[in-house]
Amino acid sequence: MSKDLPAQNQTISDNIRAFGWHCLHVFPTQDNQDKFTYSIGFGESYGAPEVLIFGVEREKAHALLHECAYLLKNGHTIQPEVEDENILTGGYSVIFKCVRPEHFDEYLGTAVRYYQDKPFAAVVMFFPDRQHRFPWDEGYDYIPAGEPLAIV
Repeated sequence: MSKDLPAQNQTISDNIRAFGWHCLHVFPTQDNQDKFTYSIGFGESYGAPEVLIFGVEREKAHALLHECAYLLKNGHTIQPEVEDENILTGGYSVIFKCVRPEHFDEYLGTAVRYYQDKPFAAVVMFFPDRQHRFPWDEGYDYIPAGEPLAIV
């Protein structure tokens, strides 16, 4: 970690105050891990779960979280297990699935430190393939993160 914890928490607080949320990019420390990005502040600012996005390049992940923040600020709600047509373009939906609290330390360590004893929720955003199938659907055809996806 490049910053000490008080400085990191201050940066997060400053971003939440200015923008309503903070974006954190996590890079793998082992070969079998995916990079991921998540929000900190959706709970505090919008009463919504924090959102994790796996395997998507930084700029795209940030744009997706920015779109989520914009929608949340304007009254949208994130509903786990329900297709959400508001995030992507081109008629594609995403589905959010809840992250179990026992995995928070592993994936959301910085958010856990930021929120301290305050409870918060988190979800993972899942993307469809070109035929609108999700990873748990038969025939799902993974789209590598570098390929164009119909996102904001």
